Amino acid sequence: MRLPGIWFLAMLLGGEALKMELTDSNFKKALEGKNAFVFFQAPWCGHCRKLQPEWDQMAKLYADTPNVIIGQVDCTGSGQGFCGENQVQGYPTLKLWKDGKMSDYNGGRDFNSLKREVEKKLDPRPACSLESKDACKPEDLKVLEESEKMTKAERAAKIKAVQKEIADAKTEAAELEKKAKRLTESLDLIKAGGQTVEKVEQLLNDEDWRAHCEGRTCVVAFLPHIFDDGAAGRNEKIKVLDQILKDTKKDGKSVGFMWSQGGDQFELEEALGLQFGFPAVIAVNFGKGRFGVHRGTFDKDSVSQFLTSLSRGGTPLAPYPASAKAVKADPWDGKDGVPPVEEDL
Repeated sequence: MRLPGIWFLAMLLGGEALKMELTDSNFKKALEGKNAFVFFQAPWCGHCRKLQPEWDQMAKLYADTPNVIIGQVDCTGSGQGFCGENQVQGYPTLKLWKDGKMSDYNGGRDFNSLKREVEKKLDPRPACSLESKDACKPEDLKVLEESEKMTKAERAAKIKAVQKEIADAKTEAAELEKKAKRLTESLDLIKAGGQTVEKVEQLLNDEDWRAHCEGRTCVVAFLPHIFDDGAAGRNEKIKVLDQILKDTKKDGKSVGFMWSQGGDQFELEEALGLQFGFPAVIAVNFGKGRFGVHRGTFDKDSVSQFLTSLSRGGTPLAPYPASAKAVKADPWDGKDGVPPVEEDL
């Protein structure tokens, strides 16, 4: 119910302004009872041609305003007398006509400046008004005629009530905008909660391995036992894998990266032919049932080259053994390994 109130205020405070060609013969009748913004120009004037698009936009904006004329005068043709009467000495010249008097306009000549001047000085009324009821939509005409029947006191009270309603609506809209902004921020956080940053995962069981690698190629590095490499050595090798992972993401590729402690998956390592020692690196695609073994050194450049070779078909691939499965392994605690205590015989 707020929209009719806003329209009601427009009717109470209340179009055909045209970019009217004013001439010596028509200007008196055209401007009678009207306010006007007048553009005095000459067809050969370059600055006039530059202003013309802004003036045409003004004419379009106020085309339905009943009490305002957006006028134009050819001072070298049909409007020479009118231009002389108004002391026009250069082009373009802009003047305001209000209450039967002409005054100079010396403001900006961009559309926003021109529009601001009309709104401030010429009191434009809405197209639907007492003087142009035929321009009214049925619902607007009803509001207008209700206002017409009011006393001055009733109209003043109604204007005050609708102004308050508009202010309340604006406040409500501002609060709703704030609420929408807060909800949008919350939505982003909710979405972010499910978008975990991919990292190099430890191979702990067959189910998680296959889930992690579903629909894509996965690289698995079988690293030296913690007793052989220590936490520092292991972290350094995982860091190499992490750097390669980040590079593949930058290139728009989806490749999974995992690691396993050498010996934890003894039967799997045997089935894949990794008896040559650790670290050992393989790439596997369960969907295609194929895997390949990296035959180079374990460093960022060499493993990256292995992946490039895979993508170009340069790495020999073999069928993935159907019986090869990962067994359950203990997650690494991030610490150096503690060798078991040997008992005295």
